[in-house]
Amino acid sequence: MFEIGAAVAAFSAVKDLGVALVGERDRQKATAIEVEFTNKLIEAQSHLTQLLGTVIDQQGHIATLEKRLREMETSRAEKERYVLAKLGVGREFFAYRLRGDGKDPQGLGEVDHFICQPCLEGDKKVVLNFNGDGYCFCPVCGHGAQVAPARAVEFGPRGGDFSDF
Repeated sequence: MFEIGAAVAAFSAVKDLGVALVGERDRQKATAIEVEFTNKLIEAQSHLTQLLGTVIDQQGHIATLEKRLREMETSRAEKERYVLAKLGVGREFFAYRLRGDGKDPQGLGEVDHFICQPCLEGDKKVVLNFNGDGYCFCPVCGHGAQVAPARAVEFGPRGGDFSDF
């Protein structure tokens, strides 16, 4: 006849195989979940790396803008130390001169001078030169004009002494 012990052993083996199959299925599901989790983690790390790169770029851009702002504020403060003045006698010639109203916050005690208008408006501070004959000019851009009457050439009683020529 049929042995009960053998049937129980067979059912026990089937149960063990069933548990093993369920365990294997759970391990495969866990492996699939681990693979998906790893992929999502790699994707998140990639996005984080891109985000950090953008933040670093923006910080560099901010530092550049802050530097430019400081330069502009310094330039504006320097320009405020001057006032536009008309110098030309034969035609209109303008230049910036140092303010005479006590607006010298640095207390530099600078001597009176004139700054080239086109150069200062281009953020370059260039002092104008005077040639001694009433002509004023910028040594950088060449902007200039006669600002005082030229001295007359005086000749002696005979119309001048040209012996040195």
